[in-house]
Amino acid sequence: MFETKRSAEKVVTVKGVTRKEVNQFLTGAKAESNKTRSGNGALKFSSSGDSFTDQFTKAGKYKEPRKFSEIERDAEMLWGEDPLKAVKFTLFLRTIPRVVNLPDGSKTELPQKGTEVRHEAIMRMIWLHMKSPETFWNNIILFVSLGSWHDIFTMLQYDLSYNGWKNRKLDWDKFGDLILSGLNNKNTVDLVKKYLPQIKARSQATTIDAQSNNAIAKWICSLLFGNKEGPSTYKQYRKLKNSGTAHDWQKLISQSKFDKIDFNAIHGRALSILVKSKFLKNHGLSDKYNAWITAPTTKDVKYTGFVHELFEGSWQRDANKEATINKQFDTLVQKAKTDGVTDLIVVRDTSGSMGSQCPGTKSTCYDVGKAIALYFSEFLTGRFAGHWIEFNSDAKLHSWVGQTPVDKWKNDKSSYVGSTNFQSVINLFAKMKKDGVPESDFPSGILAISDSEFNPTSLNTTNVEAAKKTLKAAGFSKAYVDNFIIVLWNLQNSYYGRGSGEKFETGKDTQNVFYFGGYSASVVSFLSAKIKTTYDLMEAALDQEILNMVEI
Repeated sequence: MFETKRSAEKVVTVKGVTRKEVNQFLTGAKAESNKTRSGNGALKFSSSGDSFTDQFTKAGKYKEPRKFSEIERDAEMLWGEDPLKAVKFTLFLRTIPRVVNLPDGSKTELPQKGTEVRHEAIMRMIWLHMKSPETFWNNIILFVSLGSWHDIFTMLQYDLSYNGWKNRKLDWDKFGDLILSGLNNKNTVDLVKKYLPQIKARSQATTIDAQSNNAIAKWICSLLFGNKEGPSTYKQYRKLKNSGTAHDWQKLISQSKFDKIDFNAIHGRALSILVKSKFLKNHGLSDKYNAWITAPTTKDVKYTGFVHELFEGSWQRDANKEATINKQFDTLVQKAKTDGVTDLIVVRDTSGSMGSQCPGTKSTCYDVGKAIALYFSEFLTGRFAGHWIEFNSDAKLHSWVGQTPVDKWKNDKSSYVGSTNFQSVINLFAKMKKDGVPESDFPSGILAISDSEFNPTSLNTTNVEAAKKTLKAAGFSKAYVDNFIIVLWNLQNSYYGRGSGEKFETGKDTQNVFYFGGYSASVVSFLSAKIKTTYDLMEAALDQEILNMVEI
């Protein structure tokens, strides 16, 4: 159904789940049936004891497009347990961190935060359309608001690319009404126009996706201008699409009016891509851009991508690229400081397995961990400000060297090598305590960025249990040990095979141990004094203004 795309056809002519019962009974993460081992032999658990918490933790895995059958299985599982929460979770997966504008002209009081796994969320919505059409239509506007109007056209494209025109599964009549309503709403019209698919010559539509987009565009033409096909109708459609004001800078580029481009008007991710390309050099804009990006008045250089994406690609020794990274990184940091981001010290796994690629990214786990570590180290205060801990076979305390994010990135000489000895981090705490560092100077806990395939402990317990015992034996007070926070940011990879980075040290109700997945650093701000367990953390992530508008 949505499993394998059809082959592209020479010409596309436009004329005019089953439910699976999934029973899974979780008896708790520490049940015998859930015991497993890490890739290095440490005691772990295959589940936290809660399906929502499990999937919340595995969000990084969803960045890489999965088969529809796998998505369907997971969506069914959550729906069977709590339909309302299942829909909220789907919308959370799509959410782009930002203040959200709604079609009625209102906007959220606070930025909404999520994991931005677009394909996964869209496929779960397609599943919901077939599972409960009424629920789908009750919430599609919320989904679009948290994501993009482009998602609507992607759903239609998937329907044609996988199923063909004659075997469409979605309700195209209602999708048509939705698109027309968006075009008739002054608050959404420009965004809809921006994402309307283009009509291309058949000779240019050689892939199944391009052919599907052509078919969608012609179908929309029929909704807007009647069923007549031909140059005059297509000209009206193109005129309508080009009348939008959502990205005037793109029009200036298409019209070769490069000198009139206002760099302030280009949104963050697009700006990053533009600067990392040869565009500025090819059109003689390097000096103009440099004057803008390095000006003291240019401060809020927005960026909506993931932190690690700033450092992807070829950018070193290029002044404009490096200045852009610095400004966008600083904007992310300043924005996050208003959220009360945690001051935990970052613990970064640099073992050999971290050289594997992160799912759905162009980066290794090593580089993703480096970017996240650099970001969160900006929030640590006191004696350990600007520091981070590296661990592989052993652990070392480092400080970032340099004045700018780019300088700090370049000056980090670590590499991925050795095993994943998590206990070496705790032993380092114990050594510093023995060397005279007062307990009051220590961070309240650690934010460990790793694939979590730890080495086994000497006591054959989980690494979290062993960590608490080591801290106590080192002379830390009971209050410090009891309240010591361990955040495990799990980066999935394929180094240890399927399921790597998807295991747990504790159950969902263990206090002061939290699990994160994915690449959106903004979600860490859900941590607060009232959040005691990883289950609380997941619940807090789903307790947001827009998500609380979900209807079943």
